[in-house]
Amino acid sequence: MRNSFTIRDNGTIQTIDYTIVRSKRRSIGFEVRPGGKITVRIPMRASVNTVKEIIEDKKDWLYEMYLKQKDKIDTDSLREAERNDPRTAYLEKKYRQAAKRYIYERVEYYIEMIGGHYSSIRIGDQKTRWGSCSNNGTLSFSWRLMLAPPRVLDYVVIHEICHLTYMDHSKNFWDLVSVYDPDYKEHRKWLKENGDSLILS
Repeated sequence: MRNSFTIRDNGTIQTIDYTIVRSKRRSIGFEVRPGGKITVRIPMRASVNTVKEIIEDKKDWLYEMYLKQKDKIDTDSLREAERNDPRTAYLEKKYRQAAKRYIYERVEYYIEMIGGHYSSIRIGDQKTRWGSCSNNGTLSFSWRLMLAPPRVLDYVVIHEICHLTYMDHSKNFWDLVSVYDPDYKEHRKWLKENGDSLILS
């Protein structure tokens, strides 16, 4: 159900849309996603008028959250568009194939220098991590790293290989990372600031 509220910002009236979704929950919940999409989840029997009263009371906070999110990229929507576009689906398949070869080569290159033993390498499309290292030595990487600068991809490879020695983010771990990637802070910052742009569109 599409609704909106109005708020005055520097003398200008702003109209902000939001969507009401009924679900099996006991309380009202708010979600503000990248792109400024606001979803209000309410109990099945909740009155819309009651919801509007609550939103009116919370609209300053909602508007603040909206401003923080409206210019961010909605990666979930973009990735959904990728999956529904046969052209990008084809490109993704090619990038995944290339990632299996290239990332394997980078792992082999760095593991000879850093040391450690891994059990397998997996290529996926993780939403929250660019790479991971499991307790059994499985190294996992996002194929989207192929869209990043080579040194940034190498940083992630080095990061996960170092976890084979230190399964934490202790000073010893970061000291080891810095030996093989002295600019790791810069590369980590690049991913944080630009990771959302690693999409096929």
